[in-house]
Amino acid sequence: MGIITGLLFLPVTGPVKAFRFLVERLHEEAQAALRDEGRAFAELIDLSMRLSAGQLSEAEYAEQEAVLLGRLSSIREHRNELLQAGQEAASGIDDGEALDDESLEGDALDDEPLDEPLDEPLVEEEAR
Repeated sequence: MGIITGLLFLPVTGPVKAFRFLVERLHEEAQAALRDEGRAFAELIDLSMRLSAGQLSEAEYAEQEAVLLGRLSSIREHRNELLQAGQEAASGIDDGEALDDESLEGDALDDEPLDEPLDEPLVEEEAR
């Protein structure tokens, strides 16, 4: 019944879902652009070049520079928060847990002999 209902309502729900997907994708792209450290540096360099070209006054430069430096510091804080969260998630394994022989059952560490002996050396010698 879910498939039939979905197909019947597809002309109505399809465009709504597509619009929602589009808005979410645009939001993700906008957030990525705001959190792009390289873009903030490029804008800071552009701002400096406009000051040296005489297109900006010192007051305008100081105001816009403060905004860009604030944005750059918030980008770095966000990146550090993500790194710390990733490190905490990666260190979620208890260090007290040690691997024992019972946990390795069925692995390649079994003491069973090989079926066929190795006739060839594992590393080929260089011809001199």
